[in-house]
Amino acid sequence: MKTLNSKISDLTKQIAKELLKCHVGQKIPTTSELAQKFSVGYGTIEKAMTALKEMRAIKVQPKGQMGTYLLDKNSAALWSIMDSGPIRGSLPLPNTLEFQGLASGLTESLKEKNIDCSFSVKNGAKLRINELLNNQCDFVLLSQQAAVWGCEKYENLKILGTFDDKSYYGDMIVLCRKDASNKVEEWRIGVDETSLDHIEFTNNLFEKNEKVKVMYMHSPYLIADGFIDAAVWHSSQLVPTMLIDTLTFRPVSYEENKSGINSMAGAIIVNKDHGEIASLLTELCDIERVLEIQKEVIARKRIPYY
Repeated sequence: MKTLNSKISDLTKQIAKELLKCHVGQKIPTTSELAQKFSVGYGTIEKAMTALKEMRAIKVQPKGQMGTYLLDKNSAALWSIMDSGPIRGSLPLPNTLEFQGLASGLTESLKEKNIDCSFSVKNGAKLRINELLNNQCDFVLLSQQAAVWGCEKYENLKILGTFDDKSYYGDMIVLCRKDASNKVEEWRIGVDETSLDHIEFTNNLFEKNEKVKVMYMHSPYLIADGFIDAAVWHSSQLVPTMLIDTLTFRPVSYEENKSGINSMAGAIIVNKDHGEIASLLTELCDIERVLEIQKEVIARKRIPYY
């Protein structure tokens, strides 16, 4: 790119973005269409296309009046040519081994394909979905249940891929005080309304109980202080040691919800308006590799890295 003048260089980035959206074997936009789209001459388009071929980012085959077809593409090279920087993901807070493992898996698996990534972290799928809608990130990691909710609510979002059962949540427990009343139906239950999953888990287990709006991370302290009696909690998430003598837990059996959606599985969603992101992740995000790395993190055979 350094040997190209600024006009050709900028155009090459734009065409790289267009071609990243294309599938191998697909007919690509014609020189005329690209010239019209970017308001440049045919010769300028040809120079940019030649640059992409010389950088081995694409391989094309002209077929006369039938047009030109994409024989092969190097998605990592096209992304690099676009000069968009690291791909940006919005992930849950890395406060469980499952989340740490998925973050590590995404980082390492994309790095192996020569794609750098950067993450922001937020508790609550609604907040992360808003980041995607506002173009503050390129993809969001969340539960399959939250992914389906988001895509049904916002038609420009789509699920790019899903992970295995219990890849997002392991076992759930009910955190409560040791001296809590035996009348469970009278408990005041904390629920984090920014988390679609926490709402679902809580309603599934405590449908008729009084609900109190809380921040998920504050639940142990609020239970210990008597503000609430219990809350659904991730089993692999640590409880503050100062509260160990005050709190206890009850294991739960969470049943699949009526829709058949697996709330314990992870998923990735993207904005359909950014086809280059969807194409890049579809081709280069290896779900099996991510899960392999996650299992190593959970088994403490790999130091989390993200």
